[in-house]
Amino acid sequence: MDDRAKLELVGRVSALYREGRDGEAEALMRGVLAAAPDDAEAWHALGSLRLVQGDLLEGFRGWEARPERLRSALHRLPYPEWTGDPLRGRSILVGGEQGIGDEIMFGRFLPELRRLGASRVSLAALSVNLRLAEQFGVDAVYPRDGGEVRVPRHDCWVMLGSLPHRLGVSLASLSGKPYLSAAPERRGGVAIVERGRPTHVNDAHRSLPPGLLRRVLPDARPIEPRGDTADSLGQVAGLDLLVTVDTSWAHMAGALGVPCWILLPAHSQDWRWLRNRDDSPWYDTVRLFRQPALGDWAAVVAAVAQALAVELAPTPARIERADDSASES
Repeated sequence: MDDRAKLELVGRVSALYREGRDGEAEALMRGVLAAAPDDAEAWHALGSLRLVQGDLLEGFRGWEARPERLRSALHRLPYPEWTGDPLRGRSILVGGEQGIGDEIMFGRFLPELRRLGASRVSLAALSVNLRLAEQFGVDAVYPRDGGEVRVPRHDCWVMLGSLPHRLGVSLASLSGKPYLSAAPERRGGVAIVERGRPTHVNDAHRSLPPGLLRRVLPDARPIEPRGDTADSLGQVAGLDLLVTVDTSWAHMAGALGVPCWILLPAHSQDWRWLRNRDDSPWYDTVRLFRQPALGDWAAVVAAVAQALAVELAPTPARIERADDSASES
């Protein structure tokens, strides 16, 4: 297949993926792989398709061809990549990748390296995540911003996003239990995040029109980054609910076990939220609200308002608590 034909095919697969026509996209990619078994782009596309369908085993196997991994500076280190062989008594460097939320989400797997017998586990993470990453049970954390990763020699290295594949993580074995903690700045209340990082590739679709969410949640307080992510954790911890677009705030809330409602666009929904479900195997406290059609945030916000009315509706338990409070006053 020449470059032009391949480019057209990749564009067709991407369009099918965005439209949720996974079966057609998968058939095209499997056809390419039948003719070219070593095609990295086809493996990556197939991996993403299988991930969004919930097949984590095949999905993460294909996802090993992701460009972010292949461009990593870790490939230039003078010691080998860990591919799942015995770790007992060996030191391992784990290279963080992609964004803030990705490091938080995949960080849950780091303690497993210690359970496999690694003598030392180090993590190269974004500077903004350095303090937060100390909760992952690693021995050392190094900044990975910019070019080369300057760390002492280890016996082997692995990319953070490769851990699910190396560890054989499946939908059945994945745990959504919280794995981070933080002292809350304040307790109670609802907070909102209406917009993501403007430079994100899908931000035009994932961010809300300004003020749209405030119309149905006028008493909610907006939260914004302050300091590093360890500081941001304190803003999330103790909340009754966080309502957010698909940003790293969602991963912070999920990792803390804070109830979190994530608003998802119809265009290029991230594979990690899977298809056709309103919960997440990654985080037990997450609830998903999906656009029914491209750009239809009004329907999403209306669904949030309706769900919030149900959450706040009087129940016997709430009435009993209210009666107890009245009798004590």
